Amino acid sequence: MTINRRTAIRRLAYVSAGIVLLPACSGKHSKPDLVLNNFTVDDAGQRTLDALTATLIPNTKTPGARETGASLFILKMLDDCSSKTDQETFFKGLKQLDDASRKMTGGSFIEAGGIQRELILTAIGNKQIPGDELRSFYSMARKLTILSYTSSQYFLTKVQVYELVPGRWHGCVNV
Repeated sequence: MTINRRTAIRRLAYVSAGIVLLPACSGKHSKPDLVLNNFTVDDAGQRTLDALTATLIPNTKTPGARETGASLFILKMLDDCSSKTDQETFFKGLKQLDDASRKMTGGSFIEAGGIQRELILTAIGNKQIPGDELRSFYSMARKLTILSYTSSQYFLTKVQVYELVPGRWHGCVNV
């Protein structure tokens, strides 16, 4: 069997491309880290924050906080509008949320069911779980989730229709 140079180079290119693409076929796919200006959030932190926002404003007949992108809004607001110490406190509280969930349910916050998540958040809100960072994190996350939802396109077009200032003009109305 004789192989000419073109065939050898073609086969070498196929093998090289296969070796380069082989890691993509391993099945271990996770979202890449979210890189913002002042910090980086890994996939687990994004999913935990996403589960927290979905627990605070769940999906019913109307879209919940997860569907309106509240977790990304929180991270962007934290990146743009918070100090370095507030950011560190937020991420320490995020870790403490998972630790508190492991103590109460035996698993992470993501693995907990909806009712278990509500119980964890109720315990944090009632100060039954110690930790200043955890309470600060929960307060900030709750406040920003509500702000995100009430300023979302869905809320301002379907729930509370936003009208630009100065509003409508009623010229023929008796005063």
